[in-house]
Amino acid sequence: MNTIRRYLMLLAPVVMLLSSCQQKPYPIFFLSEAKSTEGSTSKFILMYNGRPYTRMPIVNHENFKSYHSFMNMQDGSYGIVLTLKDELINRLYSVSVENEGMLILPVVNGLAFQPVRIDRPITDGKLVIWGGLNGYDLKEIARDIKPENEEMEKKRFMKKNPRPLPKLDSKKRIQKKDYTGRTIGEIFSRGAQ
Repeated sequence: MNTIRRYLMLLAPVVMLLSSCQQKPYPIFFLSEAKSTEGSTSKFILMYNGRPYTRMPIVNHENFKSYHSFMNMQDGSYGIVLTLKDELINRLYSVSVENEGMLILPVVNGLAFQPVRIDRPITDGKLVIWGGLNGYDLKEIARDIKPENEEMEKKRFMKKNPRPLPKLDSKKRIQKKDYTGRTIGEIFSRGAQ
């Protein structure tokens, strides 16, 4: 009995480690352009290409039920159309009415992509990233968001990320934190992809 108990005590840390090794989501979120920076602190505002964006996302990867990709004919990268879960369509509509004429900034895995102008209220619950994604991005996105045409998407998947990671000086690796204490990648210092 003592031998079994000893083995269980030896295996407990391994089991705890394996259970905590879940795959991290490939974060996608959209930030709205800030209407005014007066009276707000830098804790709530991020600057990207000279424009202020609120740190609080409109929606993130957990809010989407499906996506489909398309090829951007200008550079050969992929764009995606993300479809929100039904219960969030009205929320996106309200945000789009409130922010008509403003920009929303798509961010995928810490990289900012081309901002999109809200030219009319969004009634269909779909948001678009017009390009800059690669097959590795699509594969990672498919872990959390269901592809509408899984067979076609699998043909576009890549096993390795062809995008080189930026090399930062070890002194500049300090993570910035938002108002809740969560770390924010330096997405706005890298530029759009």
